[in-house]
Amino acid sequence: MINMEFFYKLSKKEKIGLIAAIVIVMLVAVDRLVISPIGGRIQRINQEIQFSEKKLSRDLRNMSNKDLVESEYKKYKNYVKKTAASDEEDMTNILGEIESLARSSGVSLVDIKPQTPKQTNFYKEYAIGVEVEGSMEQVITFLHNLNSSTQLLRALKLRIGLKDKESSAVKASFLVTKISI
Repeated sequence: MINMEFFYKLSKKEKIGLIAAIVIVMLVAVDRLVISPIGGRIQRINQEIQFSEKKLSRDLRNMSNKDLVESEYKKYKNYVKKTAASDEEDMTNILGEIESLARSSGVSLVDIKPQTPKQTNFYKEYAIGVEVEGSMEQVITFLHNLNSSTQLLRALKLRIGLKDKESSAVKASFLVTKISI
């Protein structure tokens, strides 16, 4: 390592300085090769622990809400169930529901015009043009029943007018939509 003759030729101050320099170099080497990598690893582990603790607390909060979520899910599961039915079968079901609601409300279906379903990212929207005739009370009952149906039908673009000038019967046309997942 260091030639001993060289070391013995140095003065006392130079020997102390050389030993101090060697000790400092060794401490820096130990710091860079051992302590810093261990400190970095400990810091990463602490960050992972903090992340896991946050995730665990969120999961525990979700677990405590499990019963509430399940009860809400049971309320709505019939509305959002996925069907393997084709577009024609879904459209037939919607048309059947509209006809049933019209019969129960006492309105006369004048015209039904199914439109091509529109596919978006994660759902499909069915649209049907509907024209009905009846008294104002019957039309309002029909619209209410339609909007509160189990198939989640919605009436949009409503137009109401008198059937005849002398009659109290009204003619209503609107667009019925349904979103299917």
